[in-house]
Amino acid sequence: MKDFAPGQRWTYRTRPGEETSTLLVLGRDQNAEGLVAVSLKVEDISLRPPIGGTITELQHAPFAEDALRQSVLELLQENVALPADLGSYETWRLAFETGEVGAFDLSLADTLDLIDRATGQQPPSPQHPLFIKTNLRIIEPGAEEVPNSPIPQGRKGQA
Repeated sequence: MKDFAPGQRWTYRTRPGEETSTLLVLGRDQNAEGLVAVSLKVEDISLRPPIGGTITELQHAPFAEDALRQSVLELLQENVALPADLGSYETWRLAFETGEVGAFDLSLADTLDLIDRATGQQPPSPQHPLFIKTNLRIIEPGAEEVPNSPIPQGRKGQA
């Protein structure tokens, strides 16, 4: 099997009803203890948050490389353009390199089930957020948007 690399799109063992879902590799990182994690964007899924609606993609989900190898089926594409906003990946990567955070070690389908069950238990709130977007900015009505400093997009432009 080919090594995981940014810009690869793979099929994987999906949950029932999500057979068209694919994953996009955002990056591959190793921490000081030698754990290799692969960061993904997961598309065409169906998660049901308690506030209603449907979540159809995860912008960033880190997986232990060994767990991901057990999930993927076929490499569909290489050199796919990465999303413009890699802020959550970059925030996670910096914490991963210092051992502050880890990666999912279940299959991708089992992890999606786990997230689906967790979101159904308690609605997200400021005290108990499910996901945190660290570069979120709220602009008051009538105020002009002022660009803030750019978020690093990986090492020398590489995720």
